[in-house]
Amino acid sequence: MYKYLITISTLFISSFVPQSSHTYRNIEYGDYLAITYDNNQGELDWDNSSNNLAFVSSNNGKRQIFYLNLPKTPIKSAGNGFYSANYLNELISKESIYNLLFSSNDTAFYSPKWNKKGNKVLSIGETKNENEIFVTSKKTKELIGTKIKNVAAAHWKNDSIFYVAYQNNPNQLLETTLKDKKKKVVVETKFPIIGISKQNNTLLLASKGGVSQFSIKNNSLEWYNLPVKGSTVWRLAKLNFVGLNQNGNAQVLDLNNAIEHPFCYGDKNGPPAISSDKKFVAFYSEFFKGIIIKRIDKKFLSE
Repeated sequence: MYKYLITISTLFISSFVPQSSHTYRNIEYGDYLAITYDNNQGELDWDNSSNNLAFVSSNNGKRQIFYLNLPKTPIKSAGNGFYSANYLNELISKESIYNLLFSSNDTAFYSPKWNKKGNKVLSIGETKNENEIFVTSKKTKELIGTKIKNVAAAHWKNDSIFYVAYQNNPNQLLETTLKDKKKKVVVETKFPIIGISKQNNTLLLASKGGVSQFSIKNNSLEWYNLPVKGSTVWRLAKLNFVGLNQNGNAQVLDLNNAIEHPFCYGDKNGPPAISSDKKFVAFYSEFFKGIIIKRIDKKFLSE
């Protein structure tokens, strides 16, 4: 029955003759926009312009990092709150739409993160024996190993320093310089860090069962006990967060009312990511078998 519903919905979208073409910014709250129909079960990251979305995709058993330029990915309405990228309806090969960033025959990549300028992406590359932080330029696509290895989570501080939690002590967040690998302890958390999300002057350090919010400006740490799992948690407002619940459903977690607001049907979604303007959320949906973008309701952005 599940596969039957998916097939029907896909055929419905594909057969629709649109009246006009849009970009993702045209969708309204409650609408579903499918931008991939693929096995993209990994972390996502928007750049600061909210134009480029980096994601993980498996190809012949290899986990590679790609990005989509969203304004250059026209979409079509299928009615009833459903949209999809034109290339999906027109059966255009994804290779002509996906922009490759990371690829290696012996390394599986995950956890892509844009730098502030949006011209570089870091990712963690994993082999059989260890992992390492890699960096590439969006323009040159040159893959550069940093020799910073065996990390639990990583993000940019700037182009020459990374925030890193290492596997041998994941309760510590450190600054590691790219040039000489010098380390400096930034903060120590109560629970092991499994993921880092960055929002302006705030780091959200994901752990099992909650998030440690670190203010870079004030050098202060605050713990929020949240029913979440996964490697990304994002702050919307004072008491609203975005993350995966214990069943793997991407949603808004409203602490003020102790209510969960799912973005999509079904569980086993990928870790969600919100755009820098906090207007959109993107995540892999197991139900739709691809990456979905939804607009975030304004009510969750009020303090």
